[in-house]
Amino acid sequence: MRTGGCDALSLGLPEIARALVCNGPDSEVRAFDPMAERFTAYGPAERAAVLVHVGEYLAGAAAPALWPGDGLLEPLGQHA
Repeated sequence: MRTGGCDALSLGLPEIARALVCNGPDSEVRAFDPMAERFTAYGPAERAAVLVHVGEYLAGAAAPALWPGDGLLEPLGQHA
């Protein structure tokens, strides 16, 4: 946690991928395809693929090393 601010890194995930990551590992996301007039279910296998993609993206983002920065608060429960 920072004093007065926070950094974020957008993953830019599409809606279904974002829903898969936000739900539990055994959950299912159903999406309606109006052209086919049917639902498609996405589950743990698709979620695992999204997490692999996220891991690859983060590995590339960390090419110049990520560091916590300056002005960080001391972790809770620890005193100097």
